[in-house]
Amino acid sequence: MGRILTIASSKGGGGKTALACCLAPNLAAHGYTVGVIDADPNGSFAAWHKGYEGPPIRCQAEALDVPVVDLAQAWAAEIDVVIIDTAGFGNLTAAAAMGAADHVLVPCMADRGSTREAAKTVQKAASLAKAARRAIPASVILSQWRPTGVAERAAMEDLLDYGIQSILHTALPERAALRQMSFDSRAITGGIVGHVIDNLIAELVALGAIDELSKLAKKGELV
Repeated sequence: MGRILTIASSKGGGGKTALACCLAPNLAAHGYTVGVIDADPNGSFAAWHKGYEGPPIRCQAEALDVPVVDLAQAWAAEIDVVIIDTAGFGNLTAAAAMGAADHVLVPCMADRGSTREAAKTVQKAASLAKAARRAIPASVILSQWRPTGVAERAAMEDLLDYGIQSILHTALPERAALRQMSFDSRAITGGIVGHVIDNLIAELVALGAIDELSKLAKKGELV
């Protein structure tokens, strides 16, 4: 079974689709079979995917709560990683997608609105996990982040004050390329950003959010 990663935050413009656009092609370049379900009615990832040229990525738009879960589970039976890109507002589909996830990824930028919504999303994942009686880990991914920035320092203190326990070490840097790719559908698999995404994938593998063994098995490297 493949892993289901749900990217969620009820704050619009927080970097959810940018994260999906970074993760999906880099995972595919590393040999994983990848699918992205665009669960945002705005269809930003699906629009980006129309112009995408790179390693194959399965993509389908589905904004309804029951079908998005059915689709994610069906894909997870066939491919290594299913990414669900949710809407920038709280809705039933986002909650269903989080409830179906093996891991919830919560992008957070260096502003008070982002830290507040990140904390709410992590709490929502914990509540859904209780309802489902299973673990649904949630991790914050720092986005458009300057490690030495004053706002970033304040945001980190805010996240820690909220009691968030899983903040990934790998942060998406503040780069114009991350904004530009929404216009040109370019996949960033090299350079500084590509190296950062490689580190992020390695961290997600270490957390168990991505199963590296599924990729190796398909290559015949496991007995």
